[in-house]
Amino acid sequence: MPKFCPKDGTLMRLKSQKKGQQVQLVYVCPTCGYTEKYKKEKVLEEKITEEEASLKVIDQVSDLSALPTVTVTCPKCGNDKAYWWMVQTRAADEPPTQFYRCTKCGYTWRVYS
Repeated sequence: MPKFCPKDGTLMRLKSQKKGQQVQLVYVCPTCGYTEKYKKEKVLEEKITEEEASLKVIDQVSDLSALPTVTVTCPKCGNDKAYWWMVQTRAADEPPTQFYRCTKCGYTWRVYS
């Protein structure tokens, strides 16, 4: 983690300094010479549970139960619920295409962003 000088805001450098027989680390400001004792910082560790890490890849249109649903009107039957997903159908610098599939009749349509 970078350390900045409290006096002038310059990025401080970490240097070793002899104090008798011991060597200790200190932060030194290259501009004004301000020094500060180095304190070991705690590093936060992030753990991902197995549940969070799971990802379901759907490669068959028959398994729609894993897809989220949204309230949108089906243009074919008028039903107000549909499954939805996004696919990058064009170049990477273009927005993805959003697909909908009606939960009642199964009609699939797309919306270009």
